[in-house]
Amino acid sequence: MSSPLLTVTKLSIAFLDAPPVVKDLSFSLHPGERMGFLGLSGSGKSLTALALLGLLPSGATITSGTATYYPEEGEAVDLFSLTGNQWQEIRGKEIGLIFQEPLTALNPTHRIESQLMEAIDQFRPALTTTQARKDYLTTWLNRVELAEADHERILAAYPHELSGGQRQRLLIALSLLAEPRFLIADEPTTALDTITEAAILQLLDRLRKAMNMGLLFITHDLTVIERITDRALVLQNGNLIHQGSTAEILALPNAGLGGGLTSIDTDENTSQDLTNNSSLKVLEVEKLSISYPSRKTWPWSKPANFPVVRDISFTINAGEWVALVGPSGCGKTTTARHLAGLVSADTGTVTTSGERPQLVFQDPSSSLNPSHSLRTILTEVLRNQGGAIKLQHKSNELLAAVGLPPETYAKRFPHQLSGGQRQRV
Repeated sequence: MSSPLLTVTKLSIAFLDAPPVVKDLSFSLHPGERMGFLGLSGSGKSLTALALLGLLPSGATITSGTATYYPEEGEAVDLFSLTGNQWQEIRGKEIGLIFQEPLTALNPTHRIESQLMEAIDQFRPALTTTQARKDYLTTWLNRVELAEADHERILAAYPHELSGGQRQRLLIALSLLAEPRFLIADEPTTALDTITEAAILQLLDRLRKAMNMGLLFITHDLTVIERITDRALVLQNGNLIHQGSTAEILALPNAGLGGGLTSIDTDENTSQDLTNNSSLKVLEVEKLSISYPSRKTWPWSKPANFPVVRDISFTINAGEWVALVGPSGCGKTTTARHLAGLVSADTGTVTTSGERPQLVFQDPSSSLNPSHSLRTILTEVLRNQGGAIKLQHKSNELLAAVGLPPETYAKRFPHQLSGGQRQRV
């Protein structure tokens, strides 16, 4: 086997004086290798990745261990001993990171072109002309398989104007513009539908092969681990409990996580009621069409309408799960946002048996108020429901129902949670 790309030895991470959240973790990665980090929410996967990039959150410190990175030329580097200026030669250039939630990783106030060009200016200073930088940008839009006919619209758009799959492809391009030798992908498909997820995983693997990158893929999804990795490490409560080939790990009960995979208890009486009323329509959509106005050619001109959803109809019965499936930009999220009252329609009707449908958003970080605790976030929603609700008691019940003990999590803020924990909230 070739020389290692990265060797981590006895890494421990702790918050202030609390017990370590990552304990004596050791592993190595080779060029071109695909390795997975598997574990439940809060197991220490993302903290380990942030430590390897010098991006640990405030209050978190590396209490022991080394991380030796071997550049293609020059001497080996201990990542944990680098200063701020030294990180500028490593972060982005040698080690890339694809964040979990593209809507929060991309700047919401800048158009896509300016964000990509800023990265090209930073990482490709040899491209001295505007045309050379634009050509390089076009090359990467093609490499992440964004349709050429869509390039102009995508570059002129803000992140919120694009689909989840398009944002994820742009984030991959942003992470690889410097052509790093080591890429960390932190659950990059969590917020994507299954079709888009499969396409993104295939894209990442093609780019890994073409660039001979070492890939560290972080996830709690067994299907994703099987598709994208050859070797896997299993973390539980900060401890490395299993490592081996992906096939060996997946053959273990619950992929080596013991009884740690949790489920939400359901009320049998409620389930029975839903079964008995399965013929009751709770939602009926008839001939729904939605369009967005395109950009004006001139300030005084009338914008043309760009159709997004065209004449769709479907029904949902009580107790039924119905999937809207399709590639990025096909209108799935637009339809959902209309059902929740967030987007108006051109034509069509939506009939419900009661309340308007509730919506779980795609990117939890951009949906939760970063300045509020979980208790405040939940009680604010409960207060809007009206009625004599004991807010704190009810918020505690909700947190417990999704596997977040209120005595531990109620006072935390969104940034103090893992991606999976934010999704539960």
